Amino acid sequence: MSADFLLEIKSLAHKNNVPIMQDATSEFICSFIKSHNVKSILEIGTAVGYSAIQFALANENIKVTTIEIDIDRTIQAIQNVEKCGLKNRIKIINNDALSCDINEKFDLIFIDAAKAQYEKFFEKFKANLNAEGAIISDNLLFHGIVENQNLTKSYSTKKLVRKIKRYVNFLKENTEFTTEFYKTGDGISVSKFKTDYSNFISAENFLEEKKYFKIFKIDKNRFLKLFNENVSKEFALMDFRNSQFAYKQDVSKFIPCDFLKTNGCFGIVFQSNTEKNPLQILSELDKNIFSDKFVLLHKKLLSLNAENLTSYKELLVFILGGNSKENSSVIRKLKKLPEGNFFCHGNFCPENILIDEDKNLFASNFLLSCKGPKEFDIAKTFYFLSKTNSENSILKVDDYLLKMKIGKESLLPFIEVFNECSAFFSDVF
Repeated sequence: MSADFLLEIKSLAHKNNVPIMQDATSEFICSFIKSHNVKSILEIGTAVGYSAIQFALANENIKVTTIEIDIDRTIQAIQNVEKCGLKNRIKIINNDALSCDINEKFDLIFIDAAKAQYEKFFEKFKANLNAEGAIISDNLLFHGIVENQNLTKSYSTKKLVRKIKRYVNFLKENTEFTTEFYKTGDGISVSKFKTDYSNFISAENFLEEKKYFKIFKIDKNRFLKLFNENVSKEFALMDFRNSQFAYKQDVSKFIPCDFLKTNGCFGIVFQSNTEKNPLQILSELDKNIFSDKFVLLHKKLLSLNAENLTSYKELLVFILGGNSKENSSVIRKLKKLPEGNFFCHGNFCPENILIDEDKNLFASNFLLSCKGPKEFDIAKTFYFLSKTNSENSILKVDDYLLKMKIGKESLLPFIEVFNECSAFFSDVF
C-alpha cells in the first residue's frame, strides 16, 4: 500500500471534521510498538481506521481489534482497511465500547474515543491488558485548553476539560497503575501495571517506623512509605498530594512518584537523588544551629501560597469525624478562627525534619498539611514542643517563639482548640 492512500484518508478525515491521530502521536505510538515488541492492540475509537492502519503497518505480525460506535465511520473504516489489504489483521467492531465484551488480552490498549468516558473505558478494559502491557490515552491536553481554560468560552468545552482533568488525577492516584505523561501531540499518557512492592516489605528492607506508617528501602534512590491498615485512602492521598506540592516548592527532598495499595495498605513510593536514607540525623547539628535552621525553614513554608490545598478547618472537622453534637463546642470555636492561604505543615516538629549531606534542612511527613493562617501552624508547633520538651530536647519552645518573633497570646485561640481536640489527635485515623 502506498503512503499516498494514508494521506488521502487523512485529508478526507480533516475535510469531514473526523478527529484522527496527530502525526507526532502516531510517531510516538508506532515507536512504542516497535520498542516494546507489541503484537496485539485494542483500540477504543476507530474513527475512519487511520490509526488502526498505522499500528498494523508498524509490524507485519501485529493484529488490531478496534471499536467504533458510529456506523458511518465504521463503514468508512472497513473500506479503508480493505483497500490497505489489512482486513485479516484489523478487526473492526461497530458497538458502544462500554457495552462491548472482549475476552482477549492485548499488549497495548489505545483509548481515543469520547473524552468524558475515558475513566470508564480504562476501568472496563484494564482486565484485557497483558501483565507487561500498556494503556495509552490520547488528547489529554485537548488543544491546550486543559492547561489554559481561557482559550475557550464554551461552557460545554470547559465541562469536558474538567472531566479530562479528573481523568488525569484518576491516573495519577491509581493504586493499580503507574502513569507517565507526555506533551507529545495533544497530550499522551502511558499507564502500566505497578511494580509489586510487597517483596520490599521485609525486616531486611525496614528503615524506620512512626505512629501511622513504616519506611522500607526499595533501592538506593527509592523508599516505600507504607501506611498502617487503619489509614484511609483519603488520608493517604492527602499525604501524596501534599508531598507533590512540597517537592515542587523545594521544601522537600523526596519526589512522590507512585501511589499504591499493597498487602491491604496504602503506600507512597518516594524517590531521592541522594543515597542517604530518610532518617533523622539531628545529632549531626549543634542545637543553636539547628534552632536557627528550623525557624528559617518554617518561615519559608509559611511564605508559600497553598490556596489549592485543604483548609485547616476542613481538615480538623474531618479528623473530628464531622459535625456532631459531641464536636459542637470545638467546631463553634474553630469557625471563629481566621482563614488563610499559607502553607501549613500541620505537624512541623524536629522529628519531621531531614538533613542532607550539606546539613540543609528539609521537611517530611506532609500527611496533615493544609492551608491556613500562619498562627495556626506556629501554634501547632508550639503545642507539640510544649508537650514534648525536656532537658535534652534539640529545640526549646521558648527559643522557637522568640526566633519566630511571635507572642504566645496570639496563639491561644488555636491552642484552646487543640486542647479540645487532643483526644482525637492521639488517634487521628
